[in-house]
Amino acid sequence: MEITEELAELCGIQQGTSVLDVACGTGETACYLAEKRGARVLGVDGSDLMIERAREKANQRNLTIEFKKGDAHHLPFDDNTFDVVISECTMCILDKEKAIREMWRVVRPNGYVGFHDICWKGDTPQQMKTRLAEIEGERPETLAGWKDVCEKAGLVDVQAIDRSALIPPWMKETTRNLSLASIFKIIRKVIGLWGFSGLLDVWESERIFQSRHTGYGILVGRKPNK
Repeated sequence: MEITEELAELCGIQQGTSVLDVACGTGETACYLAEKRGARVLGVDGSDLMIERAREKANQRNLTIEFKKGDAHHLPFDDNTFDVVISECTMCILDKEKAIREMWRVVRPNGYVGFHDICWKGDTPQQMKTRLAEIEGERPETLAGWKDVCEKAGLVDVQAIDRSALIPPWMKETTRNLSLASIFKIIRKVIGLWGFSGLLDVWESERIFQSRHTGYGILVGRKPNK
């Protein structure tokens, strides 16, 4: 949760801050911000299964967090509703311009919009970018490119922070936490769903994520007080 904590600090999330977590998944970040920062968090996700798991997680921790189904491109909230709007490691699979514009719309003037996600290094071959889009449906930007998208959406004082150094330890931790039995279970499931070609795609995707061309960044900007 180190990068979540950094994002929370940059966005000024504290006791009583109203936060919208876009593409909240299983609710881990929403629970963390409620527990550690005392924020009033609402999570939205397009998956019924993720919403169900998020609600279960919050209930298990005795946290009062609302989770609701919604499209990141058409957030079901009025303009100027939240103090902070965040999204974690999801932006590159969305229509990024539309999603960031929606986050801008629902945050209050002077409020923060922040996210972190994969970013390409400047010398990334186009073939690699195309291949990741084909396999994973992910279309990252360079760090400068992400900043440009944020500014075009209307955010000001945008900070673009390179956190690429976190990727190697993340990969090692993931590998360390997987037993051989778990790895074989994953392989069997992948083959069952997509065949051996699917397994090759997964391996190729992992190689891309671990390549020197793949970085990671935090983007935080503010909605101007007009």
